[in-house]
Amino acid sequence: MGKTLIAVSMLAFAACQPMYGDKAATLKTPPPVKPPKDLPVEVVKVTYVDDCEFITKAVKNPRRDVKRAQIHVRTGDAKIADADVAAEPVRKGDLFIAGIDQYGTALTSDPFDAEATLKLALAYDKVLRKGCALALLQRLNKLAENPTYADSANEKIDAVTDHKKWFEGYRPAALKAVGR
Repeated sequence: MGKTLIAVSMLAFAACQPMYGDKAATLKTPPPVKPPKDLPVEVVKVTYVDDCEFITKAVKNPRRDVKRAQIHVRTGDAKIADADVAAEPVRKGDLFIAGIDQYGTALTSDPFDAEATLKLALAYDKVLRKGCALALLQRLNKLAENPTYADSANEKIDAVTDHKKWFEGYRPAALKAVGR
């Protein structure tokens, strides 16, 4: 019993002592490191395609299948979301093409769908097709002029004006296309 008492007291005495004999040194804030001035700054210029092969011809008495259009819009949303996170360039391109095709099919099903029109314009913007994006924004403006579709079209036009990052490379032209 005496030996354990001595061992415990020595252990307690050892635990109260500094670990390496002295106090720890106080830490100082290091001076800021300035980057070297001779590093080249790369500026990447984005090149947009101004022409557009998107057909916007008028159809007399078009049929509207709103439910089918909504299904195609949701499928297009999924494809574009997958393309945004895809790592392989070929897969990314294929997903963007599939998403654009889905939005185009949605507009074929319901030519007056403002949501499909805006999402197709945004998809074209992501693939740097400025001409097609502007054509679709003008189409959205035409929808806003029709009293039947004005509410949904104006809601989408307001979204374009509210989101400053959309159509960033040619924002003034995009705002002019939607009539703002």
